Amino acid sequence: AGIEPSVGVFIDGVYRSRSAAQIGDLPNVQRVEVLRGPQSTLFGKNASAGIISVVTAEPQFDFGGSAEVSYGNFNAIIAKADVTGPIADKLAFSLSGGINKRDGYVTDLGTGNKSNERDRWGVRGQLLLEATEDLKFRLIGDYDKIDEICCGVVNVVDGPTGNAVRALGGRVVSNQPFARRQWSNFDSTNDIENYGVSLQMNWATGPFDITTIGAYRAVRALTNQDSDFTSADLIGRNASDTAIDTYTLEARVATDFDGPINFLLGGFYFKEDIDTSTVLT
Repeated sequence: AGIEPSVGVFIDGVYRSRSAAQIGDLPNVQRVEVLRGPQSTLFGKNASAGIISVVTAEPQFDFGGSAEVSYGNFNAIIAKADVTGPIADKLAFSLSGGINKRDGYVTDLGTGNKSNERDRWGVRGQLLLEATEDLKFRLIGDYDKIDEICCGVVNVVDGPTGNAVRALGGRVVSNQPFARRQWSNFDSTNDIENYGVSLQMNWATGPFDITTIGAYRAVRALTNQDSDFTSADLIGRNASDTAIDTYTLEARVATDFDGPINFLLGGFYFKEDIDTSTVLT
């Protein structure tokens, strides 16, 4: 639970410290920036291999919206919608949501159910306050939920351990990696909640552009899997219950002088609390 990626992912300027916190169907993506190589000077910690920065559209002061639905094999359905508009002369909002569902495609002969399904949904809301022509605030809140049977494991090579499993009364689908079948004693659990809130301020005063971004993010993950990947009762549980709370604060000042010299000065604060409990029986 303490391992973080070497490629930092930022969404609307907020660092997502865990892969589970990076999953989401974002609406109205304005641009995606991909920066290769070390980026710690501008993006803080854990940017040794590069940065992926996703920027979504701000709320608009004209009413509008969009919706999309797609359907695919295994009854895959992806649906997203968003709406935006003004609340007052200087205040605008946007609200969006989406679902992502699909049947599993790996048959578990032990439980009779399907693995590798999709069952995800999320909502996201924004408020934009343009206090003056040079000062604005952007408040963002989001919540994403994943509750899936994941992930199926198939047999590639049936070696000596296969005979040992069968000697113990277990069963395995032998040497058929493309059969999309497996044996296990119980369905796996992949229950993840990802949510957070951020507030960004942009203030242009004279030749200085001042930006601050404060954020709180949380990940709650409950996972369990029959990790012997057979019908033999070798591993009863391989469960993990993890709670991660992340606090970040960034402040930077950029100049726009007429002369040949300009500068960017900033600071980045990061605090993360991890509480995890793992059971292997």
